[in-house]
Amino acid sequence: MAGLAERFPWTWELSRGQSVPIARVSLRGVRTWPIARQFLLVLIAVFVVKQFINIFIFPPFTGHDEVAHYGYVQTIVSDYRVPIIPNLEEFQQSVGTSRDNLPGDYLPDELYPFCRYTLDWGGCNEARFANNPPHLATLLGEYYPYGWQYAANHPPLYYLLVAPVYRLTESASPTTQLYLMRAAAIPFGLAIVLLAYAMVRTLFPRDLFLAVTVPAFVAFQPQVSYEGAMLNNDIAGIAIFSLILYLLVLGLRRKFPYRLTIWIGFAAGIGLLIKSTTLIALPLVAVAVVLGVGIRDWRGWISRGAVIAAVAGLICWPWYLFLYRTYGNFSALDQVAKLQYAHTYQYVDRPSMLDLFWNSEFAVFRWHETWGLFGWRLIYYSDALLWAIGIPCILASVGLLIYLVGIVVKWRPGGDRVAGFAGIGALESWQVSAIGVIALSAIAAYAAMLQFGTRFSLTQARYFFPAINAYAFLLMLGLRTLLPENWRRYGQAAVVAALVIMTVVIYSQYVIPYWHLES
Repeated sequence: MAGLAERFPWTWELSRGQSVPIARVSLRGVRTWPIARQFLLVLIAVFVVKQFINIFIFPPFTGHDEVAHYGYVQTIVSDYRVPIIPNLEEFQQSVGTSRDNLPGDYLPDELYPFCRYTLDWGGCNEARFANNPPHLATLLGEYYPYGWQYAANHPPLYYLLVAPVYRLTESASPTTQLYLMRAAAIPFGLAIVLLAYAMVRTLFPRDLFLAVTVPAFVAFQPQVSYEGAMLNNDIAGIAIFSLILYLLVLGLRRKFPYRLTIWIGFAAGIGLLIKSTTLIALPLVAVAVVLGVGIRDWRGWISRGAVIAAVAGLICWPWYLFLYRTYGNFSALDQVAKLQYAHTYQYVDRPSMLDLFWNSEFAVFRWHETWGLFGWRLIYYSDALLWAIGIPCILASVGLLIYLVGIVVKWRPGGDRVAGFAGIGALESWQVSAIGVIALSAIAAYAAMLQFGTRFSLTQARYFFPAINAYAFLLMLGLRTLLPENWRRYGQAAVVAALVIMTVVIYSQYVIPYWHLES
């Protein structure tokens, strides 16, 4: 496992090739590091400071579903169990006999002042509900729950990790507790940045441009930063997906030794206990293992796949057994769909994935959400800012297409290397496979977001953020392709400067004015 250990955060590889524990690193030692490693250290410091600012810039409970996530943690700590989604039939029968002790779990009454930032909690902030928030509504003569716990079908591991913070601060106000639980998200965001760097250094060990720009892109991506300063399991899901992607790249380089497959299985199992979007990673694992071991060595990739599946299944099976025994399926989305009647295409035809893919309005709105809106679609950017972000991304995409086409043109079946082209160095076959898996992860994440949109009209861009490291890598790879080699040092500085300027503009012109300078 030496190759795995040398790039994990607990050791740092110095320019002379040796590795030392972080605790022994001195200022003098830092000066001997490669430029990319020195930049990463500065980036980490800036990222952590930025995230602490984010915690307090955004008012309490304005993040995605923070009220529901807070309620989930509260249920774990108070009742030593996970919350339950109300069964609609049982709910309606119960209302017919008594309106006390309605089945299912509901959002905390004390958080009703923040109902504007929740789903399906009607009569929001009406004075008559101040001391008795509504948990019952009627639609076409039928009773429906209001303010029900719509995060209850989420896996429990993230909430268990945050629960000690809630327990230690029970005497504090919910707002104070929230800020502290928001702070607990920062390590996950930091892990994503580190894994972006580790993935690049594994794939292209001597490429300074990618080592600088890819983690910088991730660290300054405004919506990922936002998720990394809120109380939600999204950032933990992004982190575990990023870990799996890094392990797959490492596995392709080392042909998936069995010890590494155990780590992959462990990461997949943990991911399935954090957020169900980890399911996207499973076909990627299968493809990577087959490519890494060799498609003809079917015994090798079947045995490794069995190890990964066994380890992952051993870790996550209790939760999915609980889902099946409680809801009759492995996601509880059927129950959610019955209750979120306003968001499930009740009176219109459901779109297909292709319908959504070719829908320009859908795509434009996802672009807005990728860079702005922040939470409940409140903060809109100007078209000028969106184009200022979009044009470089379009150019980078063109460069990526040139790069990928060059690989296809230069590829020779059975060869171990792809010849260099257009000023781009030669690639080993495992690097070609790794780039393919990274690209496939980006496609799979976007496809999963489209698939969710075929059932719920609430689909959001953050659903494809698990592949943020893949998107960052692909865009920066495309930009690198367009730059002559002697321009790349200036190009990487320009990318970092542009990301910093973008962040300053977004917060000074949009976020701070919206929340703190307007009535």
